Amino acid sequence: MSKPKTLVAKLALVLAILMLAAACANAEKNTNETNEGNPPADESSNPSGGSSQDEEPIQISWLSWNGPEGDDSPVQQYLEERFNVKIKNVRLERAQWQQQLNIKLAAKEIPDVFWLWSSEEIDMYAKQGVLAELPVDLIKEKMPRYSEDVDQGDPNLWKYALVEGESYAIPLYWPDGQTPFLPGYNESWLKAIGYDHPPTTLEEFEDVLYKFRNDDPDGNGVKDTYGMTARAKDALPQAFNVVFNAFGIVPPYDNMFFYDQEDNITFSMITEEARQAFKLLHKWYEDGVIDPEFITTDYTKMRQDFANGRVGVIDPGLWYHHQNVFEPEFKAVNPEQDYVVGQPLNGPNGEPGKGLSYGLKNNYIGMGIQVEGDTKKRDKIFEILEALATDEETYLMASYGREGIDYTMEDGGVVPIPEYVDSQVRGAEIGAGPYYGLFMTKSFPMLKHDLPKVKSDYKSNVTEGVPTFSNAVMGNVPELAAYPDLKKLSDSYFMKFILGEVDLDKGFDDFVELWKKSGGQEVLEAAGEVAQSLN
Repeated sequence: MSKPKTLVAKLALVLAILMLAAACANAEKNTNETNEGNPPADESSNPSGGSSQDEEPIQISWLSWNGPEGDDSPVQQYLEERFNVKIKNVRLERAQWQQQLNIKLAAKEIPDVFWLWSSEEIDMYAKQGVLAELPVDLIKEKMPRYSEDVDQGDPNLWKYALVEGESYAIPLYWPDGQTPFLPGYNESWLKAIGYDHPPTTLEEFEDVLYKFRNDDPDGNGVKDTYGMTARAKDALPQAFNVVFNAFGIVPPYDNMFFYDQEDNITFSMITEEARQAFKLLHKWYEDGVIDPEFITTDYTKMRQDFANGRVGVIDPGLWYHHQNVFEPEFKAVNPEQDYVVGQPLNGPNGEPGKGLSYGLKNNYIGMGIQVEGDTKKRDKIFEILEALATDEETYLMASYGREGIDYTMEDGGVVPIPEYVDSQVRGAEIGAGPYYGLFMTKSFPMLKHDLPKVKSDYKSNVTEGVPTFSNAVMGNVPELAAYPDLKKLSDSYFMKFILGEVDLDKGFDDFVELWKKSGGQEVLEAAGEVAQSLN
């Protein structure tokens, strides 16, 4: 009786072993089918390269510009889902940016993602203790692809985010900043006064202005046209740009410096070139070829006056202002007339013309001081920023929205639907634009998407081969903040010189002396030191 029992027991054991082996094999087969091409679970990561979607979303407060009206835009939802975060939008009005931000900072409402307009802001906020330190080596470790582009563009960009030797922000670069500001002309008016091309010299430009005023270029028999206007109300630094550029200067910019003939750093408004340019502008103003309403003209009025045939020159604009705004608005009102973009004017002594460019340097992205002690949040922000700059899907969604809904592709370039050509409208309605797309038009590998062939060809046609000049001191000059009245002083005299309220002989000399005594000399010395440190 014992042998049968033993046999049964043995058979039962063998059967159990076979069933267990079959079950294991089947489980392995199912696992391989499910995870085909994927690593084991303990080695895998989510699509964003970050933490598991099962984890609690990381809360991130986000400060930028042209933001969405609501908190559930398609772009916000995309970023939150892809990166497992929850974004709190911080909204500021552009016109009241500084005041509104200061109120939030005073209340300890410091954004995690912190848009910074300039190196001056970095200096100010770092010294106030509201910015996290972001060492360059750390940025390069966390954002390797973007950092490589910065190094290829201009390694000095890293230096502009330094405060007392420490880095506090990620520098942005702007490829279009290397293109020049250029004037636009009513080409039909040019033809009416005998020109088959835009003026190329300061002498020709003066002739065009006088004929636009006096020779009835619109043919209506009424003396109701002017040569040009300027944005004195809202953008004095850009006023009469084409004229000052012919002299190699841009006086109204309080933070732009140049090398004089002796290779010393100077502020262009105190130069002899500025005196001569102001004399010319005052003469034109007195002779009535400059629209007297330039004093109260802003961006909107400037465009309206040009499109409606009050003035024949619109100045200044980068290539995309002409293609996207100035020319379409002009053609909408004047479908039978022609528009043409001009070139920088050769100087009074025949010097080759150069157009002002901002240069590659642009804005910055910082992080709030509270992020410094939260490495998980800090690394998540770095992850998002690297994707926004270098990942096509993330870049396109954050900058332009959903393909086939908000934009189409032509020759690899984005063509927004008509309602979303304006990035401010696009941002307000769907969240696509510079608010989340912090690197929009500021990423070398993504430029192919920013410019369809028609735009790329237009840009090349009007900018290729045009000589440029830009600020000789790209770094922060802290002394500028120490003497805020200098800008008010130079702005005031800028208008007085053109309007004839101060003469341009002794009066100009007195201004130069006053400017230097009011802190200008200290600013020049500091600017020279900064320029030397960056070389």
